[in-house]
Amino acid sequence: MSWLTLYFCAGIIFAHFFKVYFWPLYSLGLALLVICTIFIKKDLIFKRFSSCLIFICGAVLLTNTYILSKTHISKFVSYKNDTVFTVKGFVNSQPQLKDNQVSFLLAVQELEFNRAHYKSCGEILVHLKEIKEGEEGPEGDSHEMRDCHLRYGEALILRGTMHKPFKLYSDRIAAIMRVNMPGCVIRLNRNCGNPVLRFAYFLKGKIEEVIYQRLSKLAAGIANAMILGEERGIPVAVYDAMAKSGTVHILVVSGFNVGIVAFIIILLFKVLRVPRKLRYLLAIPCLIIYCLATGAQAPVARATIMAIFFLTGFLLKREPDIRNSFSLAALFILLINPREVFSISFQLSFASVAAIIFLDPKLNAFFKTECIKLKLLRLITEGALVSLSAWVATLGLIAYNFRFLSPVTVLANIFIVPLATLITLSGFSLVIISIIFPVWAGFFARAIEFLVVVLLSVNNQLVQFPLAYLHW
Repeated sequence: MSWLTLYFCAGIIFAHFFKVYFWPLYSLGLALLVICTIFIKKDLIFKRFSSCLIFICGAVLLTNTYILSKTHISKFVSYKNDTVFTVKGFVNSQPQLKDNQVSFLLAVQELEFNRAHYKSCGEILVHLKEIKEGEEGPEGDSHEMRDCHLRYGEALILRGTMHKPFKLYSDRIAAIMRVNMPGCVIRLNRNCGNPVLRFAYFLKGKIEEVIYQRLSKLAAGIANAMILGEERGIPVAVYDAMAKSGTVHILVVSGFNVGIVAFIIILLFKVLRVPRKLRYLLAIPCLIIYCLATGAQAPVARATIMAIFFLTGFLLKREPDIRNSFSLAALFILLINPREVFSISFQLSFASVAAIIFLDPKLNAFFKTECIKLKLLRLITEGALVSLSAWVATLGLIAYNFRFLSPVTVLANIFIVPLATLITLSGFSLVIISIIFPVWAGFFARAIEFLVVVLLSVNNQLVQFPLAYLHW
């Protein structure tokens, strides 16, 4: 399975650097498919031509993403932003409020400008300036958008200026729209979008509500980042300090969080005496909803897919193969969006996990960790080797993309990761207990406050070490 994923990635990279037209690639792919069908019983010939076919499939898939519909929003927008557009569509992400401005993705359905009306498609990034208390929109309209309680799937009509992004915000974003006053927004009082995703965002909002009600602003921001991947509540100084120690990865949702969620879900079902097979079966949709609620970023999607393969293996009573699960997760993500291979998030996530899967066992064998008799010392050594494996694998990517190097990372992870695990577990426990036994929630809230203080103190001490981090 690993070779298949590698050939597929190679095809994507080839199509990126060598601009080849879609139809020649597509025709070549069909020809290779016919050849593979003819020689399916001849192992050597079949393997060679099937490898070429997988390579071409990767190239075809990426090339296809460059082909846009004639009605795509990017066809109507330029880099100038003096034209006023009226756009009809629905909110296709969870709106984010920051600096008196609400930002969200809008799935475009219709477009109007220069007195002409068009059917359209694609996604735009909308920046909506929120009206302050006492301010009024056009013609005295201070209406309900003051609180701006927009939700995923809500249908809107927006009026404002729009332009193409000067920088690559995301492969999904075709244009940026600025709506200066909520009076330029019409809410159509109907919902579109995916009902599963709508439920996932609703659940996320409820979890955030509990976290911010029970914890101080700093602790809530850190807990919210660890549990749901929302970084907006983290002070810049804290984020900068975590980046210096190379432990900023704990402030985003990753496979580490998915593992904790899977453990809690299965444990809850076990306490409720749900049969084992049904436990694993019910855990799969729960993990999918959690993945969607956190934005389905590459690390979370990768971990969720791997967890689903593992749970499916248990259901089928087959020993799960972590290498095949890892390769299938990468292939699945790239089939959905082949451009992810160029995303630094995708690269860091898969590079670190690949190192843990392939390099860490070799380091353990080299240092003979199984011979360490003291259990605590063996656990610390194994943890340090896992951290070292991930650090070595991501060292070049971080240095090249961020011009940053953090030698203290290996040591920092030994202390920071266990603390982050306790905070995450306590955070999920706080949410669950607040619903079932609200009286006990205070204990978990105080535990999180204490653990956050310890984590930040330890991190601040580590970054004071000589040559703890280098930046150029």
